[in-house]
Amino acid sequence: MTGQNRLDNARAEALLGDDALGAADALLGLGLANDAVSRAYYAAFHYARALLLLEGLEPKTHRGVIALLGQHFEAAGRLAPGRVSDLAALLTFRAIADYDARDRVSRAHAEAQVVKARAFVESARELLTEAFRAGSQ
Repeated sequence: MTGQNRLDNARAEALLGDDALGAADALLGLGLANDAVSRAYYAAFHYARALLLLEGLEPKTHRGVIALLGQHFEAAGRLAPGRVSDLAALLTFRAIADYDARDRVSRAHAEAQVVKARAFVESARELLTEAFRAGSQ
Protein backbone atom coordinates (compact mmCIF):
# COMPACT_ATOMS: atom_id res chain seq x y z
CA MET A 1 0.00 0.00 0.00
CA THR A 2 1.47 3.35 -1.02
CA GLY A 3 1.61 6.37 1.25
CA GLN A 4 -1.23 8.01 -0.67
CA ASN A 5 -3.33 4.84 -0.47
CA ARG A 6 -2.79 4.74 3.28
CA LEU A 7 -3.98 8.33 3.60
CA ASP A 8 -7.00 7.76 1.34
CA ASN A 9 -8.03 4.60 3.16
CA ALA A 10 -7.55 6.25 6.56
CA ARG A 11 -9.75 9.17 5.45
CA ALA A 12 -12.44 6.74 4.29
CA GLU A 13 -12.39 4.95 7.66
CA ALA A 14 -12.59 8.26 9.51
CA LEU A 15 -15.66 9.24 7.48
CA LEU A 16 -17.30 5.95 8.46
CA GLY A 17 -16.43 6.74 12.05
CA ASP A 18 -18.01 10.19 11.78
CA ASP A 19 -21.17 8.65 10.34
CA ALA A 20 -21.32 6.08 13.14
CA LEU A 21 -20.87 8.75 15.82
CA GLY A 22 -23.65 10.83 14.30
CA ALA A 23 -25.86 7.76 14.20
CA ALA A 24 -25.09 7.03 17.87
CA ASP A 25 -26.23 10.53 18.80
CA ALA A 26 -29.38 10.21 16.69
CA LEU A 27 -30.19 6.80 18.14
CA LEU A 28 -29.85 8.17 21.67
CA GLY A 29 -32.32 10.87 20.70
CA LEU A 30 -34.73 8.19 19.53
CA GLY A 31 -34.38 6.27 22.79
CA LEU A 32 -32.62 3.33 21.10
CA ALA A 33 -29.90 2.77 23.66
CA ASN A 34 -28.68 -0.64 22.46
CA ASP A 35 -28.29 0.61 18.91
CA ALA A 36 -26.53 3.77 20.14
CA VAL A 37 -23.96 1.64 21.98
CA SER A 38 -23.34 -0.41 18.85
CA ARG A 39 -22.81 2.66 16.69
CA ALA A 40 -20.61 4.27 19.37
CA TYR A 41 -18.30 1.26 19.23
CA TYR A 42 -18.13 1.39 15.45
CA ALA A 43 -17.28 5.09 15.53
CA ALA A 44 -14.22 4.32 17.65
CA PHE A 45 -13.45 1.14 15.69
CA HIS A 46 -13.31 2.97 12.35
CA TYR A 47 -11.03 5.62 13.79
CA ALA A 48 -8.81 2.91 15.25
CA ARG A 49 -8.62 1.25 11.83
CA ALA A 50 -7.77 4.62 10.28
CA LEU A 51 -4.80 4.99 12.60
CA LEU A 52 -3.59 1.48 11.86
CA LEU A 53 -3.95 1.96 8.12
CA LEU A 54 -1.58 4.91 8.34
CA GLU A 55 0.99 2.44 9.67
CA GLY A 56 0.26 -0.04 6.89
CA LEU A 57 -1.43 -2.40 9.35
CA GLU A 58 -4.64 -4.19 8.39
CA PRO A 59 -5.81 -6.46 11.20
CA LYS A 60 -8.36 -9.12 10.36
CA THR A 61 -10.35 -9.07 13.61
CA HIS A 62 -11.77 -6.56 16.07
CA ARG A 63 -9.48 -7.90 18.78
CA GLY A 64 -6.59 -7.57 16.34
CA VAL A 65 -7.39 -3.87 15.95
CA ILE A 66 -7.26 -3.46 19.72
CA ALA A 67 -4.01 -5.40 20.10
CA LEU A 68 -2.21 -3.54 17.32
CA LEU A 69 -3.49 -0.19 18.50
CA GLY A 70 -2.15 -0.89 21.96
CA GLN A 71 1.21 -1.97 20.59
CA HIS A 72 1.74 0.73 17.98
CA PHE A 73 -0.02 3.71 19.52
CA GLU A 74 -0.65 3.45 23.25
CA ALA A 75 2.57 1.67 24.22
CA ALA A 76 4.50 4.07 21.97
CA GLY A 77 2.96 7.05 23.78
CA ARG A 78 1.11 8.28 20.72
CA LEU A 79 -2.30 7.62 22.21
CA ALA A 80 -3.29 8.51 25.77
CA PRO A 81 -3.20 5.71 28.32
CA GLY A 82 -6.57 4.08 28.69
CA ARG A 83 -7.83 4.78 25.18
CA VAL A 84 -7.24 1.20 24.05
CA SER A 85 -8.96 -0.10 27.18
CA ASP A 86 -11.89 2.16 26.34
CA LEU A 87 -12.06 0.64 22.85
CA ALA A 88 -11.98 -2.87 24.33
CA ALA A 89 -14.79 -1.98 26.74
CA LEU A 90 -16.82 -0.50 23.88
CA LEU A 91 -16.39 -3.79 21.99
CA THR A 92 -17.67 -5.75 24.99
CA PHE A 93 -20.69 -3.50 25.43
CA ARG A 94 -21.39 -3.58 21.69
CA ALA A 95 -21.56 -7.37 21.81
CA ILE A 96 -23.97 -7.23 24.74
CA ALA A 97 -26.09 -4.55 23.05
CA ASP A 98 -26.21 -6.43 19.75
CA TYR A 99 -26.52 -10.04 20.87
CA ASP A 100 -27.90 -10.32 24.40
CA ALA A 101 -31.66 -9.98 24.02
CA ARG A 102 -32.11 -10.30 27.78
CA ASP A 103 -29.91 -7.30 28.57
CA ARG A 104 -31.39 -3.94 27.59
CA VAL A 105 -28.88 -1.11 27.92
CA SER A 106 -30.04 1.85 29.98
CA ARG A 107 -30.04 5.31 28.46
CA ALA A 108 -27.47 6.47 31.03
CA HIS A 109 -25.16 3.59 30.16
CA ALA A 110 -25.56 4.26 26.44
CA GLU A 111 -24.80 7.95 26.96
CA ALA A 112 -21.63 7.01 28.85
CA GLN A 113 -20.50 4.76 26.01
CA VAL A 114 -21.14 7.49 23.44
CA VAL A 115 -19.05 9.89 25.54
CA LYS A 116 -16.27 7.28 25.71
CA ALA A 117 -16.41 6.76 21.95
CA ARG A 118 -16.37 10.52 21.31
CA ALA A 119 -13.25 10.90 23.47
CA PHE A 120 -11.56 8.09 21.56
CA VAL A 121 -12.54 9.63 18.22
CA GLU A 122 -11.24 13.06 19.25
CA SER A 123 -7.88 11.59 20.28
CA ALA A 124 -7.59 9.62 17.05
CA ARG A 125 -8.74 12.59 14.97
CA GLU A 126 -5.87 14.69 16.33
CA LEU A 127 -3.35 12.09 15.20
CA LEU A 128 -5.03 11.70 11.84
CA THR A 129 -5.15 15.44 11.24
CA GLU A 130 -1.39 15.65 11.81
CA ALA A 131 -0.79 12.76 9.43
CA PHE A 132 -3.08 14.22 6.76
CA ARG A 133 -1.31 17.58 6.98
CA ALA A 134 2.09 15.94 6.71
CA GLY A 135 0.90 13.78 3.82
CA SER A 136 -0.36 16.73 1.82
CA GLN A 137 2.96 18.57 1.97
